[in-house]
This record gives sequence, C-alpha cells and structure tokens, in this order.
Amino acid sequence: MSKIPNIVIIGGGTGSYVVASGLSRAPVHITMLMTMVDDGGSNRIIRDEFGLLPTSGIRQAIVALSENKTVLRKLFTYRYSKGGEGLDGMTFGNLFMAAMADIMGSQKKGIEETCRLLQVKGDIIPISYDNARLMAKYEDGSEAVGEHNIDISRSAGVRIKNLKILPAVKLNSKAKKAILEADIIIIGPGDFYTNTIANLVVDDVVNALKKSKGEILFIANLMNSRSETPGYALSDFFADLKKYMPLGLVKKVLVNNNNNFPKPALKAYALENTFPVKDDLKTKIFGNGVKIIRTDLLSDKIPKKEKGDALNRSMIRHDPDKLRAAILNSF
Repeated sequence: MSKIPNIVIIGGGTGSYVVASGLSRAPVHITMLMTMVDDGGSNRIIRDEFGLLPTSGIRQAIVALSENKTVLRKLFTYRYSKGGEGLDGMTFGNLFMAAMADIMGSQKKGIEETCRLLQVKGDIIPISYDNARLMAKYEDGSEAVGEHNIDISRSAGVRIKNLKILPAVKLNSKAKKAILEADIIIIGPGDFYTNTIANLVVDDVVNALKKSKGEILFIANLMNSRSETPGYALSDFFADLKKYMPLGLVKKVLVNNNNNFPKPALKAYALENTFPVKDDLKTKIFGNGVKIIRTDLLSDKIPKKEKGDALNRSMIRHDPDKLRAAILNSF
C-alpha cells in the first residue's frame, strides 16, 4: 500500500493486545474496537460497585498502544495483591479509569482523556456503550448468562449452540465509521465466543463489515478451550463463525504452523482438556475463496503469572513481531 494503512482490530483481551503490540511498531494507523461485556474478576466490581462498563480490555489496549514510557505506564498495569475483597486482584489502571470517568463526567470522556495522558498511538473505541451481558445456549439445552459464567468450564465436550447479547445494543457510531473506513480489519485471536463473536452479535456490526472497503483477516487461535471451543479443529471455528457472519467476507486467514509448543505449558493445558488447534484443512483456498496463510506465529515465551491475579491467563501466545510481519506481508 502506498499510504499508511488504516487497520481496525475487532476483539478484546490478550489476543487483541498481542496483535496491537506488534502492529504498534509499524507505520500503520491502528483502531481497536473492544468488546464491553466482561463481568468477571475486577470487572465485576467495576460494573456492580461503580456502575461502569468493564475496563480491563480497554486498559490492555491502552497499554498496547501507549507511547508513554514513564512510571505511569507501569502503574497502569500494576495489580494489587493485598487489600482484601474488592481491592485484591484489581489493577491500578481499572481504578484510574473509574476515577477518570467520575472526574470527566462520563466513561466515554474518561477513556478519551486516559488515552491522551498515556499518549496512545491510534484509537481505542468501545464497540458499544450500552450495558449488556452475553447469553450462551449449549447443545445440551443448558444456558449461561454473563461472560464469566460462559468462561467457566462446562461438562466435557458440550459446545455452544448460540450466543446472544441481552438486551440488544447499538453499534457505537465511531466504531461503525472506523469499520467503514478501514483498509484492513482483523478479527481474532482471543476467546472465540466472549471476545470475537461477542462483537459480531452487536447490532449493525456485520452490516458494517459488509459495507466496508477493508479486507477482513481472521487470525486463528493457537489453542482450543474447554469452556468455549472444546475439541475444536480449524474447520470448527469456521463452521461457528459463519453462523454470525457470511464466511465470504473473510479474505484471508492466518494459521500458525509451528508445532514446537512449550512442553510445560502443554502439560498444564492438557489438565484442563485444552489442546492446540488442529489444522484439518488440506488446502490453501477454503470455502468462498478464503485464502489460508500458514506460517510461524508462535511465541517461545511463557508469560509469568502476576501477583494478585486469580484468573487463568493464556500461557501459549502468538508472537507480536511474527504477527506484525505476517499481517503486513499478507496484503
């Protein structure tokens, strides 16, 4: 591309953080559209005690795109490991943004001012400012309400049949504009239902994707998960994705082909019935002309668990530098 490409990342959580971290070191303009339905851990307190939408995804996005190299950036990631119920496990960044929302008079203005203070390179936009929760219906007829409850492991092998967001929420007008004007739109990786599909079930998101001039790139997960994608191979992700958006909208798919996973991490995942996603598609072109790009995307680093963090985080992750190169080389 002759001009600086406008890249939109649709997602949330660690997956989007890794993608943005890699692309932040390239001559591109990044817009992150973040899911706002998390209700576990410190986000439960942010929602229930402060009456705000969850901020952990926004916080991670800010850190990924921040050019501020002062102690403020480090403070933003600091997690309390003392203080009893309410404070233990909370990040300073989440409390900071709760205070900023109060000072600025709205969460929207609070996020904008926080981005200014942290010198964010790019834009971070909630997919919607409406208050809602996810509801998953499973193949066995059971249901789970709330991102946290969906993330809790179900009986082995029980798959999600349908995901809804309740009540129906409106696509943020700024998010819609970003989608329509994007050159590249990245979906995934991350928790497939609670980060990826959670954005697609917001009203008008898929319509905006249909109208966008941007090419959609799907980044496949490295691991399946017992709670959201039990036993999934690559074809299963596509089968579920097309329930929520026309598969023909996706132009390219990035798939990791480095199977040299860290053995200690694999053993820990196996205890949770979680395994590497099998690439069961013996082709380079899938479905409606979807091009599959297989390359090494695996990080050889296992992130350390933070003090005070009670949630299970991904130990096997994409490498941000490898992702950046693969994304930019694919267009």
